[in-house]
Amino acid sequence: MNSPRSVLRLNRFTSYCFFVALLAFGNVQAAPPLQLRKGDHIAYVGNATADRMQHSAWLETYIHAMFPDYDLTVRNLGYPGDELKIRNREENFGSPDEWLTKVQASVVFCFFGHNEALKGPGALEGFKKDLTETIDSMLVQKYDGQTTPRLVFFSPIAHENLNDPNLPKGDENNANFAMYTRAMQEVCESKNVLFVDIFAPSKELYSKSPTPLTMNGIHLADNGDQAVSQVIAKALFPNEKLRMDPNGIGKLRDAVLEKNDHWFNRYRVVDGYNVFGGRSKLAWFGQSNADVMMREMEIFDVKTANRDLRVWAVAKGSDLQVKDDNLPEGIEVKTNIPGALADGKHKYLGGQEAISKMKVA
Repeated sequence: MNSPRSVLRLNRFTSYCFFVALLAFGNVQAAPPLQLRKGDHIAYVGNATADRMQHSAWLETYIHAMFPDYDLTVRNLGYPGDELKIRNREENFGSPDEWLTKVQASVVFCFFGHNEALKGPGALEGFKKDLTETIDSMLVQKYDGQTTPRLVFFSPIAHENLNDPNLPKGDENNANFAMYTRAMQEVCESKNVLFVDIFAPSKELYSKSPTPLTMNGIHLADNGDQAVSQVIAKALFPNEKLRMDPNGIGKLRDAVLEKNDHWFNRYRVVDGYNVFGGRSKLAWFGQSNADVMMREMEIFDVKTANRDLRVWAVAKGSDLQVKDDNLPEGIEVKTNIPGALADGKHKYLGGQEAISKMKVA
């Protein structure tokens, strides 16, 4: 029986060979190549397709493997449910443009159209108007402080029929996704913006895969993210090749996933109501929740950037031990019962001591 390590090596080799084969596959519809520059900051925005990509990280891994000397910085700003004009967040979270400025985006991968397409044909013209306005508003920005961003818009993925009586077949959804994909392509071409159709390729991938590529028909599983990422890499960089062997790809992906975990805990912070929202301004002794928790976010920013360095090193075939020795100082939280342990009148009890004083009826 194969050991888990040998199975992992086999899976990595299989996926590597499939990727190489895909690069030579002539029927993949390729957009004009995306021109990356050394030091680019790539940001993902959009719906659950964008969000899921940080947890599998195949596209990001492939890009680093194709451009190992570019020292690319990638930040995922995806959020399930996001639409072109609807981005539900906590109060004071920050606008999409503010976050793209924060991450200094020079390239933006935009995943929209899925949620909007569920509204059907009657909402199509409104969607095209929203898409046009979104593109126009982004192209007057300089998120990196220097140049207008290079935009890439992606269609929705297809709805996979999992033959599960508890899930819809997706035929109606796919008719809408096809319609909205054509509309996206039309608008993007009129604006001279890169567009990648992942609807048709994903539908074809579903029909050929021996196992499901989604968890529930609409959200990509790890193998689905890998397959769709290969399609995207071929479309955006048709003349590039992976510059790593399968083991190197696996090691690079592990480094990317570790970095993404730190960024996820920063961008998608738990209990944003306390960090950004209504409770963030609650204060004691001149110290608010936001004062303390935003410092924690600054610490996550630095920890994420520290892990970029390891991603770059692994992409070049080397490695780097991450040292978080440059973190901002944490803010000491003041107690709301000052002197409680010193005045003898108040005392915080430990767990066992507190339990010993409880009375059970």
